[in-house]
Amino acid sequence: MIRSGLLAALLFLSGGLAAGPVENEIQRLSISFDGGGSVLFADAKLDTAVLIPQFYANRDYALGWYGTLNTEQLFAELNRGLEQGFRPTDFNLPLLYELQDAARLGDPTDIAIFDVAATDAAIKLIHHIVFGKVDPAKLDDDWNFSKPVIRQEPSAVLNDFIDGEGFSALMARINIDVAQYMQLVEVLGRYRDIENSGGWPVVPDQTVLKPGMSNPAIPVLRERLLRDGSAQETVTLSTTDALEGRVEIYDDLLVEAVKAFQTRHGLEADGVLGPRSFASLNRTAKERVDQIRLSLERARWLMHDLDDDFVLVNIAGARTYFAKSGTVWSTRSVTGSAYRKTPVFRDNIQYMEFNPTWTVPASIFRKDKLARIRKDPGYLARNNYTVVRSSDRTPVNAASVNWASDNPGVTLVQQPGPNNALGLVKFMFPNEHAVYLHDTNQSGLFDRNERNLSSGCVRLEYPFEFASLLMEGQADWSTERMKAILESGKTTRINLDKPVPVLLTYWTAWVEEGNVHFREDPYDRDAAILDALNR
Repeated sequence: MIRSGLLAALLFLSGGLAAGPVENEIQRLSISFDGGGSVLFADAKLDTAVLIPQFYANRDYALGWYGTLNTEQLFAELNRGLEQGFRPTDFNLPLLYELQDAARLGDPTDIAIFDVAATDAAIKLIHHIVFGKVDPAKLDDDWNFSKPVIRQEPSAVLNDFIDGEGFSALMARINIDVAQYMQLVEVLGRYRDIENSGGWPVVPDQTVLKPGMSNPAIPVLRERLLRDGSAQETVTLSTTDALEGRVEIYDDLLVEAVKAFQTRHGLEADGVLGPRSFASLNRTAKERVDQIRLSLERARWLMHDLDDDFVLVNIAGARTYFAKSGTVWSTRSVTGSAYRKTPVFRDNIQYMEFNPTWTVPASIFRKDKLARIRKDPGYLARNNYTVVRSSDRTPVNAASVNWASDNPGVTLVQQPGPNNALGLVKFMFPNEHAVYLHDTNQSGLFDRNERNLSSGCVRLEYPFEFASLLMEGQADWSTERMKAILESGKTTRINLDKPVPVLLTYWTAWVEEGNVHFREDPYDRDAAILDALNR
């Protein structure tokens, strides 16, 4: 006899009842769940302790799964769930197979127990796909995404599908069909295969490796890159089969493969292998699998009900993407530092502002600007700042302000111009965090590999391309008009005819142009989410 939390609960609820009509057994088991709240699925949005009684009451306690095609479909969908990063124990899958075997012997109680357990697994799968397994709000006080809204009674919907189109048809309705999600599912399978076949070798890291060097670590390095299976590295290395006399030479082809690896991992792509490159090379296949699983979980939190056109900022990767008309435009970005994190949330870009002013947030004023003004009396004039009273925004003569005070009672406003911190355009989705996308007067920062450098807002490398894409198809817009506005130097607001969804999210693994990219965890968020995902 197999024992687990679920099986023990079901056996307890069955009370060792004598065999009888299956409907009677179903009724007794399901009614025992009513109001239990935490018997199977505590603190979940789709609570099996509530939905199981409703589900069976709605069908007069007839079987929902056993002896129907829905059983095959349920197992198929549960296994698809595993392909999306879940674990068998998330759905009691090993137990469910064994309960099915027991039910096949014909005892009504065993049949009822299997059917109720199958309902439990189905509800968990639906919940995990729609909401994610992990509740991010419990791990991050700054979590800002709203949860999907269930507009129909879940148990009634489940009944309608299993009595009609089938369970797989229901899952087809709720599965995420965004390209990035499906690509992550694909690479998860590849990296799990690598993990299950033993992973890759550890590259000796005692010596910094430079192009042209000879070293015993070189054959291990070559094998490590080939085992990873990335298209860029594998294609390059497939043309060099460790020729005799060159097996330990760090030759040009291997250097190119290393540079491709470094690019995918956010490292300086110079072909030199130092501590940071070795650290990325020697992360295990399991660690990479977990990073991909985390990205899939994070996608489930926010990628439902998306329009075809949307903007996505990957804070950890410091890149911004615009999915539009079936294509994806991307640009390097600068996102918030570990001390001034860019918040994770979803909103809609409503308008652009050319030649913007910048009202310095109070936190930046206190932490940065006040000290600079005290040290350099010419700082304000040189950088085109005006001073206004914080209470009513009336102009103030800078010479009359007590800058020695911790709270001078004033606000700084930087006027439009080439030195403006926001550059020449900003993209607005008004929000409580005062965060938006914008141009910058520090374009050199985009050449850095680590670009978590801002005070929270997101800077774009190519903001005018982005502006043109946002306004594409809008009747009153043209490149010529944008140039004229910029040349005028006047602050000008341009509304979008249709607001565009913008998602600010945090991924340490993602797929771009067919290659999976990994980053370290600049905000130290992965460990807590992985722990919750694995419970």
